[in-house]
Amino acid sequence: MFLKAKSIGLLVGIVWTTLSCFTNPPDPTQAIDASMRMGRAHQLAVYFDTDLELRIDPFGVDYPSVHAGQAELIMRSFFKKYPPVRFQTAQQGSTAHLRYATGTYWSGLHAFHVNVLMRQATPGHYKIHSIQVNE
Repeated sequence: MFLKAKSIGLLVGIVWTTLSCFTNPPDPTQAIDASMRMGRAHQLAVYFDTDLELRIDPFGVDYPSVHAGQAELIMRSFFKKYPPVRFQTAQQGSTAHLRYATGTYWSGLHAFHVNVLMRQATPGHYKIHSIQVNE
């Protein structure tokens, strides 16, 4: 009887751990880092808020509010004109409802400073509220 109870407890623990892996949201800062390193606008846009602030100095883009679909197209153009060589996160942090990340994006001879601000959309889920790319 003890062996059956122990086996059932082990089985419940395995199932619980497995299910929690599927319900925990991915870390947005890691996904953003990977998107920037590979120049994948679509992967980055998954984390866009419905509308966001977008400033890309090399393109003269300065939108206080742009729809996520338009922002994805602009980022796609940026990655096409300046394909990634390397991206390195310099700092990241958070408060109760905000997360931020700063880093450097290299493309050929160009180095860009990138700032990303995320706001909590629902508990544990963050959306990109602002992206700034400066030379």
